[in-house]
Amino acid sequence: MGYADQPDGKDCFEKVSVVARYSGCLGLVLSTYDVLMVTKPQGYVPTLTKYIQVTFPLAAAGATFAAVTCVSTNLRNKDDGLNYFLGGNAARSVIGAAKRSFRVGIPLGFALGCIAVLYKDGKDHGYQLIPKFEHKMGGMDYRKYDFTFTKDK
Repeated sequence: MGYADQPDGKDCFEKVSVVARYSGCLGLVLSTYDVLMVTKPQGYVPTLTKYIQVTFPLAAAGATFAAVTCVSTNLRNKDDGLNYFLGGNAARSVIGAAKRSFRVGIPLGFALGCIAVLYKDGKDHGYQLIPKFEHKMGGMDYRKYDFTFTKDK
């Protein structure tokens, strides 16, 4: 199941689990990058701590976004972009609390809310923020193009 398979306000627990799973995977990728490229902690315990510090807040922020969006849709009885803006702002509170910083949380809330509203608008009007590209093995179909200097005889 994907997030957009059911209408907004329906199957809240499944939507929360889907978004938490995706944001948790994003947290694993970001924490791996942080451990390998930025902080480079020495030892198992600091490395595991860094994974926990990055992965869990992102997974919780994703779950919070889906839960607040679903609950606000049900409470307001409207399916519009304000629900997504509220969900984005609720997600920033989790990340801001994890970082212990208003300077991170406040601008991030506005940014996440705006991105969520753009996602909702794209879902309603049939466009995608990040288009899907079809990738073929090798990157180019060599049978379609002729790179020889002379034609075959």
